[in-house]
Amino acid sequence: MNCKTQIKIIALLLADGLLLCACGKKVTAPTPATSQETVECVMESIKNLDLETLNQYTDNYIETYHNWIGVPIEKEYRIFNELLQPRSKHGKQYQSAYKLDQKIMENLTWQIYAVREDSTAAEIDMTITNIDMAKVMEKYENHIIENILESPGLGFAQFITDMSELAAGKDTLISYIDNLEDSDLSILDVTVTADQENGKWTVHLSPDFINAFLGNMYTDTCTENIEQHTDELEKKMEDKMNQWADGIEAKYSQLFME
Repeated sequence: MNCKTQIKIIALLLADGLLLCACGKKVTAPTPATSQETVECVMESIKNLDLETLNQYTDNYIETYHNWIGVPIEKEYRIFNELLQPRSKHGKQYQSAYKLDQKIMENLTWQIYAVREDSTAAEIDMTITNIDMAKVMEKYENHIIENILESPGLGFAQFITDMSELAAGKDTLISYIDNLEDSDLSILDVTVTADQENGKWTVHLSPDFINAFLGNMYTDTCTENIEQHTDELEKKMEDKMNQWADGIEAKYSQLFME
């Protein structure tokens, strides 16, 4: 496995703007007047997991899928897809996803330092700071590999157990977030774009923007120390697989000789 595996594991694997949008469902507030106010509102909705407001002021929604008789069965979103499906919020899968997303967003902060805006479009330069989810996923990936190495055979049973715990909402991944050092932060500069139509600004959730507020989760760059450790674990995994294959080959060779 490499650092891209961290994305598959979650296969899932978000100040002032708060007063300018309906971030509380029981409060009616005026529509943000500028692109900057809208971005502030969006960032607050991400931090608070206020998905109704997030969808209102972004292009988060992508598509609705229907079954063979035309009944809508699933919707696709750019972010928080699991939390936005038409299923009970009391389900284990929803609760697990919400708990993890809430933990990831706890330390999210941002600062806007430049805005370029005309009547229909805007670019907003900002710095987004969050926990370094790249480090979390690297450590969690290594945790899974180490469990496989310590288990008998190829370790498939242990891998299935680890994935089942993740799906069931066990706190293993969250514990890695809690154990990060204060200095383990992702600080990324990003340019966010927005378009205005009929007096309303809509913010585009680009891959770079999503990666920034998710703590650089989708980076392809590993830290040097963890990359070295991962390479060592991958070599051990390869050796284990070769030993297992050699054992199977020797066993069947003996059977044929008999």
